[in-house]
Amino acid sequence: MKLKRILTAAIVVVMTLGMFSLNTANAAGTYSISCKNDAYGMQLGSDYTQVAYVYDSNATIGMTGNGLATLNSRVYLIGGPNDAHSAAYVGNDCIYSGAGDTNGTAVVAGDVARLAVNAIVGAVSNRIDMAYAANNSGASATGISFTTQGDGASMAANGLVGGLGIWADYSNSDIENTQDFTNVRLDSMKFTGDASSYSLGVDKTFGKALVGIVVSNLDTDFKTTFNDGTYKQEVDTYGVYLAYKTSVLQIDLGMGQGDSTIDTTRRDLGNDQTITGSTTADVEYSNARIAANFSRGKFSIVPSVAYRTFSMDIAAFTDVRPSEVSSTVVGGAATIFSTDNATLTTTDDNIAARTVDSETMSIALGISANLGKLVPYINLSYDSEDTTRADYKAEVGTDGNNAEKAGTNYSSSMTIGGGINFMLNSNISGGVRAGYISGRDDWEENYMGANLNVGF
Repeated sequence: MKLKRILTAAIVVVMTLGMFSLNTANAAGTYSISCKNDAYGMQLGSDYTQVAYVYDSNATIGMTGNGLATLNSRVYLIGGPNDAHSAAYVGNDCIYSGAGDTNGTAVVAGDVARLAVNAIVGAVSNRIDMAYAANNSGASATGISFTTQGDGASMAANGLVGGLGIWADYSNSDIENTQDFTNVRLDSMKFTGDASSYSLGVDKTFGKALVGIVVSNLDTDFKTTFNDGTYKQEVDTYGVYLAYKTSVLQIDLGMGQGDSTIDTTRRDLGNDQTITGSTTADVEYSNARIAANFSRGKFSIVPSVAYRTFSMDIAAFTDVRPSEVSSTVVGGAATIFSTDNATLTTTDDNIAARTVDSETMSIALGISANLGKLVPYINLSYDSEDTTRADYKAEVGTDGNNAEKAGTNYSSSMTIGGGINFMLNSNISGGVRAGYISGRDDWEENYMGANLNVGF
């Protein structure tokens, strides 16, 4: 009896390990050839291979197209003009995945457009506020002024030559799309990473007007979980801005254009190799804002309404799939494909050109308190947006999951942030700040940092 129990336990262990092995294989790369290998054409109904054996519980000896009367009746041969089963597929992952078999530009680019316009316009708007604050405080020709904004810090040297102001701004955000993700066979648009930007500008005041030029850079680095890849995009722009301030109201406008480079990777769900793609894009943006300034003792209250838009035209490109690493492909203990019975060539993917846009209307409120060397502040903003949503491939087959996820359709969010500006003496000043984006579906975005400014 003891021996019987030992044998029973051993059989259970072996069967369990076998099932785990099968699940692992089905996770990706079941047959170890690319999803775009010509041999995989049979899964879509075309017979590309000359020999392939498929288990069929309904097959009978001698059935039309079987050709294997001497073998087990539940095994039939795919191939030949009379084969009734040429539509059978040879792998799961390639036909079940939608987002998992999609280049990252289709999922991430819309969010990059939103991040870019927020960074660029935020830097310019911040500089305009800074410039008028410096004028109101009677800053000298070589005065250093500083401020903080929701996602970064900035400083300026005002009135250096002929009344010119030179300024710099830096920001950084940590970002995560939180849509549920199980594996690459189930549609999702989950990705995570960070975006950093800097802006450099020169401007000059003419009475109550301010005119300037700005160059900006945005650099994103994402891990695209939905296709087990990466997405890196760099956006460079140059633009102009104009502002005008009365005793209470402040109006500013801006516009610009530039270009961008995009580099992506993703996993071939057939052979687990890395697919690479690179392309470029032309970008343009514009913005407008009107704000009111109210002061009550040490406190300042600034309500505002703003509009900003960003458009990105992405050029067509090719996703390059590596060639097969071996001329013989093994499934289990048998050779499924080889150079003798199949064409093991791999075809690259042609990614069509597309345009993505992000358009936002914001209602904001800023409150600060002047406590001498310390100036604490809070910023609140409600944003209504229209950003191009993810558009990943449809599944060729069905994986039996009735809850396939569509791309998130973003509509609104709330920005909550604050910080403290400080001045140790006339030459050293700085600030710390932190905040987050709330209410954007399937989205988490946090920012934090500090700045230190030294004047001479």
